Amino acid sequence: RMRLSSQVPELVQSQLKPFIEAWLSDQQLSIEQVGGWIIHPGGPKVIDAVEASLGLGDEQTAMSRSVLRDFGNMSSPTVLFIADRMRQAGVPKPWVMLGFGPGLAIEACLIV
Repeated sequence: RMRLSSQVPELVQSQLKPFIEAWLSDQQLSIEQVGGWIIHPGGPKVIDAVEASLGLGDEQTAMSRSVLRDFGNMSSPTVLFIADRMRQAGVPKPWVMLGFGPGLAIEACLIV
Protein backbone atom coordinates (compact mmCIF):
# COMPACT_ATOMS: atom_id res chain seq x y z
CA ARG A 1 0.00 0.00 0.00
CA MET A 2 1.40 3.36 -1.02
CA ARG A 3 0.66 6.67 0.63
CA LEU A 4 1.52 10.22 -0.26
CA SER A 5 3.92 11.98 2.09
CA SER A 6 2.61 15.20 3.58
CA GLN A 7 5.85 16.83 2.34
CA VAL A 8 5.01 16.34 -1.35
CA PRO A 9 2.92 19.51 -1.82
CA GLU A 10 5.60 21.63 -0.13
CA LEU A 11 8.35 20.11 -2.27
CA VAL A 12 6.30 20.53 -5.45
CA GLN A 13 5.64 24.17 -4.64
CA SER A 14 9.29 24.96 -3.94
CA GLN A 15 10.99 22.83 -6.62
CA LEU A 16 8.68 22.67 -9.64
CA LYS A 17 9.02 26.14 -11.15
CA PRO A 18 12.81 26.13 -11.71
CA PHE A 19 12.62 22.66 -13.25
CA ILE A 20 9.70 23.54 -15.56
CA GLU A 21 11.18 26.88 -16.62
CA ALA A 22 14.48 25.25 -17.61
CA TRP A 23 12.78 22.32 -19.33
CA LEU A 24 10.38 24.54 -21.27
CA SER A 25 13.24 26.84 -22.23
CA ASP A 26 14.94 23.84 -23.87
CA GLN A 27 11.74 23.52 -25.94
CA GLN A 28 11.75 27.27 -26.77
CA LEU A 29 8.62 27.74 -24.65
CA SER A 30 7.63 29.58 -21.48
CA ILE A 31 5.01 28.81 -18.85
CA GLU A 32 2.76 31.48 -20.39
CA GLN A 33 2.85 29.76 -23.79
CA VAL A 34 1.48 26.45 -22.49
CA GLY A 35 -2.14 26.02 -23.56
CA GLY A 36 -3.06 23.28 -21.11
CA TRP A 37 -1.75 21.66 -17.97
CA ILE A 38 -2.37 17.98 -17.30
CA ILE A 39 -1.49 17.65 -13.63
CA HIS A 40 -1.49 14.18 -12.09
CA PRO A 41 -3.74 14.78 -9.10
CA GLY A 42 -2.11 12.99 -6.21
CA GLY A 43 -4.64 15.01 -4.23
CA PRO A 44 -6.03 18.54 -4.11
CA LYS A 45 -2.99 19.80 -2.20
CA VAL A 46 -0.69 18.66 -5.03
CA ILE A 47 -2.77 20.59 -7.56
CA ASP A 48 -2.77 23.61 -5.21
CA ALA A 49 1.03 23.38 -5.01
CA VAL A 50 1.45 23.23 -8.80
CA GLU A 51 -0.92 26.20 -9.15
CA ALA A 52 1.03 28.23 -6.59
CA SER A 53 4.45 27.29 -7.94
CA LEU A 54 3.70 28.06 -11.59
CA GLY A 55 1.26 30.93 -11.03
CA LEU A 56 -1.59 29.07 -12.71
CA GLY A 57 -5.22 30.09 -12.38
CA ASP A 58 -8.24 27.99 -11.52
CA GLU A 59 -9.16 27.61 -15.19
CA GLN A 60 -5.77 26.03 -15.92
CA THR A 61 -6.19 23.36 -13.25
CA ALA A 62 -9.94 22.78 -13.64
CA MET A 63 -9.61 19.60 -15.72
CA SER A 64 -7.23 17.98 -13.23
CA ARG A 65 -9.53 18.91 -10.36
CA SER A 66 -12.64 17.63 -12.13
CA VAL A 67 -11.06 14.23 -12.90
CA LEU A 68 -9.87 13.95 -9.29
CA ARG A 69 -13.37 14.83 -8.08
CA ASP A 70 -15.14 12.46 -10.47
CA PHE A 71 -12.79 9.44 -10.32
CA GLY A 72 -10.21 9.97 -7.57
CA ASN A 73 -6.52 9.25 -8.02
CA MET A 74 -6.39 6.29 -10.43
CA SER A 75 -2.59 6.21 -10.44
CA SER A 76 -0.82 6.75 -13.78
CA PRO A 77 -3.92 6.48 -16.05
CA THR A 78 -5.41 9.56 -14.39
CA VAL A 79 -3.47 11.83 -16.75
CA LEU A 80 -5.07 10.14 -19.76
CA PHE A 81 -8.54 10.99 -18.44
CA ILE A 82 -7.45 14.62 -18.00
CA ALA A 83 -5.96 14.72 -21.51
CA ASP A 84 -9.18 13.32 -22.95
CA ARG A 85 -11.25 16.00 -21.25
CA MET A 86 -8.89 18.67 -22.57
CA ARG A 87 -9.15 17.21 -26.07
CA GLN A 88 -12.94 17.18 -25.89
CA ALA A 89 -12.97 20.78 -24.65
CA GLY A 90 -10.66 21.91 -27.47
CA VAL A 91 -7.96 23.26 -25.15
CA PRO A 92 -5.23 24.71 -27.39
CA LYS A 93 -1.83 23.03 -27.43
CA PRO A 94 0.91 22.78 -26.41
CA TRP A 95 0.04 20.89 -23.26
CA VAL A 96 2.34 19.89 -20.43
CA MET A 97 1.64 16.63 -18.62
CA LEU A 98 3.08 16.47 -15.10
CA GLY A 99 3.52 13.53 -12.78
CA PHE A 100 5.33 13.10 -9.50
CA GLY A 101 7.04 9.94 -8.32
CA PRO A 102 8.87 8.38 -5.39
CA GLY A 103 11.56 10.51 -3.79
CA LEU A 104 9.76 13.33 -5.55
CA ALA A 105 10.80 12.75 -9.09
CA ILE A 106 9.17 15.25 -11.46
CA GLU A 107 8.10 13.81 -14.79
CA ALA A 108 6.98 16.04 -17.65
CA CYS A 109 5.77 15.40 -21.16
CA LEU A 110 5.19 18.01 -23.85
CA ILE A 111 2.20 17.38 -26.12
CA VAL A 112 2.15 19.49 -29.28
